Amino acid sequence: MAWSEIPINRGPGITAEKAPEFSKLIDNKDITFDGNTFSPYKKITASVRVLEKSRYFFDNMSEFSTYDILAGWGQVSDQKNVDYINFKLKDRSFTYNKIRLPLNPDIISNQTLLWHVVPSTEDIKSSLFSLREGHIIHVSGYIVDVTTKEGLHWNSASSPSQVSKSANRHDILWITSLTKK
Repeated sequence: MAWSEIPINRGPGITAEKAPEFSKLIDNKDITFDGNTFSPYKKITASVRVLEKSRYFFDNMSEFSTYDILAGWGQVSDQKNVDYINFKLKDRSFTYNKIRLPLNPDIISNQTLLWHVVPSTEDIKSSLFSLREGHIIHVSGYIVDVTTKEGLHWNSASSPSQVSKSANRHDILWITSLTKK
């Protein structure tokens, strides 16, 4: 477990160039898994850098999502910038040190996403456990809203059903494919 806490230093240079690609689903069939219902509304494919990862055990979302991943691309994936931004994940949200930033805050906001991840298989769950800050990951899956078996509703920030907007963008990501390097 301690090994997964040691970050990977990539050296200078952009390590994940393109923003995640989203496509609207034509046939939105709900997914039932572990008694929870996941309602997909966007397909996602992304190659991003893991800026931070956090594991949760006791909050309400941990029933279906035990990990959060802060993903970055473009200038935010460059080690020379990451070294000075100092991201922190806490309580299913993220912050960063806003003093002496190497990038404009708008760039940071536009080149990061917080994902509450839901693994669709045991292999993906195992890969999430060993994921480290600095890994470059390629993920495919769906942005979803969740209704738990207890009847609680969780909506992604980009959900059509979401009324308020969060300070930082976050989505619930049902992962169907995950590779890392």
